[in-house]
Amino acid sequence: MSLSALLKKVSLCLLLSAMFGLFGLQNAAAQEALLRVVAVSGEDGSPLVAANVLMYRQGEEELRYNCVTNNDGFCEIRNIEPGMEYELRITYVGFARFRQNVSLEAGERETIRVELPPEMGEFDEITVRGERVLTTGEVGVRRIGSVDIGRIPTPGVDGDLVSYLSSEPGVVSTGDRGGDLFIRGGTPDQNQILVDNLPIVKPFHISNLFSAFSEDIVQTADMYAGGYGAEYSGATSAVIDIKLRPGNMKNFAASGAVSPYMVSLHMEGPIKTDGQSFLLTGRRSVIEDVSPTLIGEEIPLQFSDIVGRYTIQGDNISCNITGIRTNDSGEIVPGQELRHSWSNNVLGARCLAFDTGFNHPLEMTAGYSGYQNSEGAGGDNERFSSLNQFYMNLNLQELILGIPVNYGFGVNFRNFNIDLQEKFISQRSINRIIPVISLFTLASWEPNNRWAVQPGVASQISLDSPTSLEPRLRIAWKPDGTDQQELSLAAGRYVQLTTGVSDQRDVGTVFTVLQPVETGDPLPSSLHGILAYQQRLGNFFVANVEGYVKDYKNIQVSKWTPENRIELETALADGFTYGFDLRFRYFKNPFFISAGYGWSFVEYEATSGNLGAWIEEPVFEFSPAHDQRHKLNTVLGYKFADFEGNIRWELGSGKPYTRIFGFDMSVRVPMEDVTETPGIPRILFSRPFGERMPYYHRLDVSVNRSFSLSQGWTVKAETGVINAYNRNNIFNFDFNTLQRVDQGPLFPYLSVKISRL
Repeated sequence: MSLSALLKKVSLCLLLSAMFGLFGLQNAAAQEALLRVVAVSGEDGSPLVAANVLMYRQGEEELRYNCVTNNDGFCEIRNIEPGMEYELRITYVGFARFRQNVSLEAGERETIRVELPPEMGEFDEITVRGERVLTTGEVGVRRIGSVDIGRIPTPGVDGDLVSYLSSEPGVVSTGDRGGDLFIRGGTPDQNQILVDNLPIVKPFHISNLFSAFSEDIVQTADMYAGGYGAEYSGATSAVIDIKLRPGNMKNFAASGAVSPYMVSLHMEGPIKTDGQSFLLTGRRSVIEDVSPTLIGEEIPLQFSDIVGRYTIQGDNISCNITGIRTNDSGEIVPGQELRHSWSNNVLGARCLAFDTGFNHPLEMTAGYSGYQNSEGAGGDNERFSSLNQFYMNLNLQELILGIPVNYGFGVNFRNFNIDLQEKFISQRSINRIIPVISLFTLASWEPNNRWAVQPGVASQISLDSPTSLEPRLRIAWKPDGTDQQELSLAAGRYVQLTTGVSDQRDVGTVFTVLQPVETGDPLPSSLHGILAYQQRLGNFFVANVEGYVKDYKNIQVSKWTPENRIELETALADGFTYGFDLRFRYFKNPFFISAGYGWSFVEYEATSGNLGAWIEEPVFEFSPAHDQRHKLNTVLGYKFADFEGNIRWELGSGKPYTRIFGFDMSVRVPMEDVTETPGIPRILFSRPFGERMPYYHRLDVSVNRSFSLSQGWTVKAETGVINAYNRNNIFNFDFNTLQRVDQGPLFPYLSVKISRL
């Protein structure tokens, strides 16, 4: 596609958006009455997510209108019958109920900002009913709150998002180090991670116990393991959509924490009471210094992160400016003397405008995201790859025939910088800037209280690649019209214009070459199909079962050779994944019980030629190293007296590895005489990933309690053990040195956090 054609398409998108916006403004007076609600906490001014907003006719108990607040605490009710007296009710678990009489005239628009004060006492109503609900069902989605994160024992006072994610069925990690997540058969480069709509490539630390997102700063997180809607594009496997909370709008707060793994500082408070706030948190690992004394073993891992944000909450607008910096370095396999490092730098803003002059809310995001990773021995970076992105996205909404239609577009300028040495012989060093345009539209149709249908389509346009067409569909059916049971499905096509190349032959390396798809090469794509059933029993128990299939096309994989070689050559493969998840949750104070089981199958197959060679025949298919067939995870929580205890136990079947076929002596004939030169010893490998490691299991335990020191000062102490029964779970075996490397041993910890509010 020529540059002129690309610019024409951009101009057309801008023109259509302007026409839609102008149409909405000009027809505002012709609309029915409209009520917009912003619900925030009276304690700290933070938005209340998933608050119920209900409207009843005065003197009646029949519900007339309702909506549920989003991550900004915002929702709207349209087409209200004018001239009637209504009672507005807003409810949120743990907060006092709000009631107010409302009467709107024809064409009138009103925005109400409500502060709900917290109610004192224990609430059994904090149950599974408190989960946020998509209008098109929970199929493919895991909805995570800060309370969920805090239930997973970690060697720090606050829980961490990545510890929760790695406990989910269908999510596989290489072990307790590396910072990579494989979600339902996809590789890390096939995942998209967003923080308030800002892309970040790899926010997970080199220790898989931590990420840049602690329990203390996460408001909500949604993990789409597949079947996500048209608003997400650029990833073929999964999306992790993280929303950070704003700083306290009413009071200054600060805390400091120390543990054997890391130290942290946190500050937040109002810049303008109830209008502007800041939040700043920073953490740094100390495990490399502490581990030889604490457990008698070196853990050569270093990481740090800083997250800051500035928030504006007005009557007609909500804006966040967010900055994130992460740094990681260390040896994935101790003693291998190969050091890996990566970093992220993100700065961007997201605004939601809902002025009464707008017919519909308008959401805009813009910013910068930079990522680089490298590996090398002896302190030298032998290989380097970076991706810098400058982007802008605009999301809008219209009503067409009474059906809400969301649409939007984005522009992303991607700068790829790759510097490689002899290892990646089939890749080349590049430095290029590629503009990418993304478009989407989706409709949300609810013909009655039993059905919800969301069709959509996404598209990506680039100078180097053909325009993609990515249809999506999500459907939910509630047989009895309530949330007690639900059958939902999701399907769609997904395309990405970038690809990641890593040495999948070696679990000890996580270096990834991020690069654009070469002109003329087929684009990586996938087809998803998911079917889910969810059943609630009463207010305290929910269960769901979900079956899925993913068909990946044009994946760059390592080409296999029977001889151990440093050089890496790649080939294109198709991947096929299918499986199912079972999840159960029960919560009634003081108990919490969660259990999840996942079964999956992943296989790669050559698209042309072969994926390498064995001793006697070429290789056409194999199951990659992240093909974990069985995974069982249980979490138990119990509150007693002023203590809270949590237990996590995980069991996983062994992942594939490559077995040694034999040893021999390599002689270069005819340059060397076999009668005089014995040759060089070498290892010959069997078929790739033809055997499996032993089962993995681990028990983590924690107990915590908070103490009041004086007015405004509290101390929270947590003690626990990671790998409580000291299971020797293998991580890697180096055939060259015959060295076995296990995952972390028994790790006791005591963490202390001092807070002032």
